[in-house]
Amino acid sequence: MTYEAGQILNLFLYSIPFWVPAAVGLYLVVRRPSDLSLMAGLLTLKPIVTTPIWVAIIRTLFASGPLKPAHFLSILPGASLTLIIVLVFRHLFSGPRSGGARVLLVLDCARWLNSFLLILPYGNVGIEALGCIFGIIGLTLPTVFAVVALTLSLTRIQELV
Repeated sequence: MTYEAGQILNLFLYSIPFWVPAAVGLYLVVRRPSDLSLMAGLLTLKPIVTTPIWVAIIRTLFASGPLKPAHFLSILPGASLTLIIVLVFRHLFSGPRSGGARVLLVLDCARWLNSFLLILPYGNVGIEALGCIFGIIGLTLPTVFAVVALTLSLTRIQELV
C-alpha cells in the first residue's frame, strides 16, 4: 500500500463516527423550520469542524512535552463555537420549552469536556483504561448527540402542529 493510499484509508476510517452526525445535522439545518432544530443541527455539525482543529492543537501541544496548563487550549475549538451558538440562540434558553435547548447544551459540553479528558496523561498514574474509555465515549458521543438532537427537534415540531 502506498503512502497516499494509507492516508486515504486513515481519513476514511477516521470519518466513520461523523457520518450519522453529518446526515442528521444537514437534515436539521436544511429541512427543519424551528430555531431549536437549527441550533440542534449546527451543534450536531460542530464536531466535524472542530475535531481537525482539536487534533492540530493536540499535536502542537504534545510536541512541546508533558501536560502543561496550555493543554487547556484543547477545549477552545469546541467551547468557543458552543458559546457563539448559545449567544445566537439565547432566546431558546428561557421560557417553558427551554428544556430541549438545555439538554443539547449539556450534551455538547460533555463532548468537548470528553475531548479534554482524552488527552490527560493517564498512563503516568497507572490507569491507562481511562484513556480507552474516554476514546470510546468520544467516538460515540457525536452519534448519540445527533440522535438526541433529531428526537428533540421532531418532538418540538409535533408540539407545534
